[in-house]
Amino acid sequence: MSVNLRACLKRFHLQDEKKVQNRAEEFLGKFHPLGNVIFDKGGPNCKVVIAIQLACESLQITDWDIKIAAAIAGCSLSTYESVLSTVRKALDIQPSVSFKTLAVALGSTGLVSLAQELWTDFVPRYLDVYTGARRQAAEKEVKSPCWKGAVMFSCAKAFGERLKKDDLRQLCGCTAMELNLAIKSVDSFCAQKLTEFKKRPNALKRAAPQYKNEEKTEEERTVKKMVIVPVSGISSMIDHRDYKATKRYKEYMSWHTSMVQQLKEQKTK
Repeated sequence: MSVNLRACLKRFHLQDEKKVQNRAEEFLGKFHPLGNVIFDKGGPNCKVVIAIQLACESLQITDWDIKIAAAIAGCSLSTYESVLSTVRKALDIQPSVSFKTLAVALGSTGLVSLAQELWTDFVPRYLDVYTGARRQAAEKEVKSPCWKGAVMFSCAKAFGERLKKDDLRQLCGCTAMELNLAIKSVDSFCAQKLTEFKKRPNALKRAAPQYKNEEKTEEERTVKKMVIVPVSGISSMIDHRDYKATKRYKEYMSWHTSMVQQLKEQKTK
């Protein structure tokens, strides 16, 4: 294991996670054909940090903070996201999202059917602009997660809801520029449908699922963030557990209990 990988794992408090270490080394091996040009745009630790992030995703380690990752990588958040997006595309590791999982993660389950309705309106309008090879490229393009994120955002906005773009970006694994461009396209191609949505003030309320005794579905109880599943040979699903179930939280609680006990013993002396 390289000194740089060891040092970065330690900064993430993952130095004892052998599976993460081994998987990160596997990703670093996959990075070789990409060359260093992609990673040179980021900080000195960018390549290693991205390898660790992809390793954590593939091993269902959930408590990942992309802002901390960018800081350890040694570059701005936007730069880190840009390099990560390029790497995902190069290795064909894209998050697989659905309107249902996005809605549950964002706490807007009433948008599911409405977002699907907007998506059905958007895709043919967008693809009809192109022909030949460009249409084929567009068909592949709309499969990118950021487009569903954009549809979800535009749909929510039409009904007076504001979704956080930062959350959408992380769930969809895209950059701010990619998401914003997709949102502009959705707003442009679906202007008529969005105007229609605005005239249906009660549609969102009617579309929201009704739960007996205000109970939530199993999916809403368990999914706090979107489960990201890379669409590649690497089978990876993030199972977002409660933070209290993480190793770092348990270590903190053990330390906290020990310190409290020591203070009590000192007072009794």
